Amino acid sequence: MAHTSVTPPRRILIVRLGAIGDVVNALTLASALKRQNPTVHVGWLTHPLAEPLLRDNPCVDRVHSLPRKGMLGALPSLRRELRGERYDLVIDLQRLLKSAVLSRLAGAPRVLGYDRARSKEGSWILYGERIAPGPPRAHMVEQYAEFARHLGFQGPVRHPLPPIPQAVLQQVEEWLQPLGEDSPIVVHIGASKPQNRWEPARYAGLIEGLLAEHRGGIVLTGGPGDGADAAPTRQRMAGEPRFVDLLGRTDLMQLIGVFQRSRLFVGCDTGPMHLAGALGLPVVALFGPADPLRTGPFGHPHLVVRQPPAKRGTPLPSATMEDVSIQDALRAVSKLAQ
Repeated sequence: MAHTSVTPPRRILIVRLGAIGDVVNALTLASALKRQNPTVHVGWLTHPLAEPLLRDNPCVDRVHSLPRKGMLGALPSLRRELRGERYDLVIDLQRLLKSAVLSRLAGAPRVLGYDRARSKEGSWILYGERIAPGPPRAHMVEQYAEFARHLGFQGPVRHPLPPIPQAVLQQVEEWLQPLGEDSPIVVHIGASKPQNRWEPARYAGLIEGLLAEHRGGIVLTGGPGDGADAAPTRQRMAGEPRFVDLLGRTDLMQLIGVFQRSRLFVGCDTGPMHLAGALGLPVVALFGPADPLRTGPFGHPHLVVRQPPAKRGTPLPSATMEDVSIQDALRAVSKLAQ
């Protein structure tokens, strides 16, 4: 139930400390708040990894950063910083005990969180206000929209992202220059959770199939820790003129620039998958045990490859990344690339 009878909040703090994909999707709430009331002040508490998505973002006015290492030592200064902003509402989108405690640290008169069933670690006890119960398998973007409706805000879903510096765009063009004018397909290696990672050799087979079946080139992206998974691909693609290897070479802004220059993304359940979708890039998402109805790419045009597939209204069947074949991925790319 929306709290429209109380004074609308003017200074709101969003607590969402998580990984890149979590912050990308949670930005839709900031967008909804700003769209209906451009004068509302939106602050955000996050870990440093996601800061580039928030700084200079048109929907975020103040960024508070909490380091993962030395977190306890940083709390006194963070408390002073948060209370100095005089927030009148804190929204905990993390739903953990840690995030609930941090939400209380701000000293705001209102702390809003999830309903009891969707909260974790007893965090619901620390919320003075909770959204109405909702479906736990709803997509996270839809769950964040429940917070906007609770506050009387609504509007179309937008993923606001900061502008890309010109120097970054120039660097991206330099990297992709060998591929010519055609927009490439991005293949992203890796995932933070081991159970969401694909067999390394399958990436090499996928890229060989993409080069055989589609025009343009292929760009390989991933983190510096994904080198072992990329080894078969690098070996088989050595000397291939339509292949550009950017794995471990891009920061977050450069990765956004690469995605903006590309025409399709293929990857597992990982933050860059959500980032690609937020940029409007068609996504082929390779899923194993995770539930794509909740954490898959949001909206259209996207395709999820999962065997067996997840369906609304039925329990999530068990699956592993071993069940996702190269041919499954190639077929999905062909459907989106038409």
